Amino acid sequence: MRKFANFHYSSIISTNATLDDLNFDIIREYIYKTSARGITEGLQKKELARMLNLVDKNDPDGKRVKNFAVLMFAEFPEKIIPYAYTELITDKIGIKRKMTSKVFRGAVWKQYYDILKFIDARILNELVIRVDGDATNRKVQNFPYVAIEELVANAIVHNNYENGKPIQIYVSDKQINIVNYNKPLPPLRISDLNERSFFNERDAENPELRDMFKALGIIESFGTGIGEAKRAMSKNGSPNLYYKTFENNDNVTSVVIPVNKEYEEYEEIKNSGAAKAKDQKTEGIEPGTIENETQYFKQKVLKADFSDDIKRNVIKLREIIGSEIFGNSRIVAVLGCSGVTATTYIKRMHEDLKIVAPVNGMGKGKYKFII
Repeated sequence: MRKFANFHYSSIISTNATLDDLNFDIIREYIYKTSARGITEGLQKKELARMLNLVDKNDPDGKRVKNFAVLMFAEFPEKIIPYAYTELITDKIGIKRKMTSKVFRGAVWKQYYDILKFIDARILNELVIRVDGDATNRKVQNFPYVAIEELVANAIVHNNYENGKPIQIYVSDKQINIVNYNKPLPPLRISDLNERSFFNERDAENPELRDMFKALGIIESFGTGIGEAKRAMSKNGSPNLYYKTFENNDNVTSVVIPVNKEYEEYEEIKNSGAAKAKDQKTEGIEPGTIENETQYFKQKVLKADFSDDIKRNVIKLREIIGSEIFGNSRIVAVLGCSGVTATTYIKRMHEDLKIVAPVNGMGKGKYKFII
């Protein structure tokens, strides 16, 4: 019932932490990153703590600190507030399935930056799509960075640090799933998070974290993060993000960021040819006559390490296009696929199978079959 009584765990005095548990360097680093740095030169730890409202104003010694102070400025807040960390679990299929886990510890605002740095370096990828007849290229990300930074900030600011469970981020080739083990504070419901983009009436689980994240520039304005994430998904051409719905008694907020479909198509085709087809003559068939060359071509394609659908489509392209000079748009017309899929077919036919060659003097991205 605390949710209905304007109770905030972050606002109350910690039962087992004092000013000594806060790291002075982390406090100074925070202040340096905010507009308060100009008025705090020369202040000592106790003075800074009082200025930032970290301590109990009724404590004559000025030593007792609030829970949000532990979350923001303790070097290891999880030692005082259990599970005040974020766990990132990756589940990569690829050629061999591999699951790994990484835990991000420390002050929660530093966790935020470390999580984004890790995801940006290890998870995010960009695909450049070349369009026939267009001098410019189009870029798509597997997952838009803006959506991730908004939703990770949202997860930290709205996490219930009293419930004894960490924030968890699940990453696979298909999606990123960010999980808090608490629901939005009333009057908001999970359905509102799916249906709306602005939440001017939303109450924060941790109002002090929200205010300090805004001072750091992590949050631009209150109630807009989910809307920014949704717009980033749309701009990237990705499917809509969505919040999972559970039974009424399940205390979970779980947001899913689906992978961009064009990027997913590219990866599927690329992975199907991970073991490149060997460029060698098919046993018992020598190129020469048209009949033998056609048989040689089909045998070469059928022996490649691609899916059956890709093999059939390559043979179809050869049968329909024949000796024409072609580019992406011709493949799109023949197969009814996307531009990125067409680009991948050309890459595999040129680099892996070596059955097409670029044509000079006909514009960029033109090829012809050489078998």
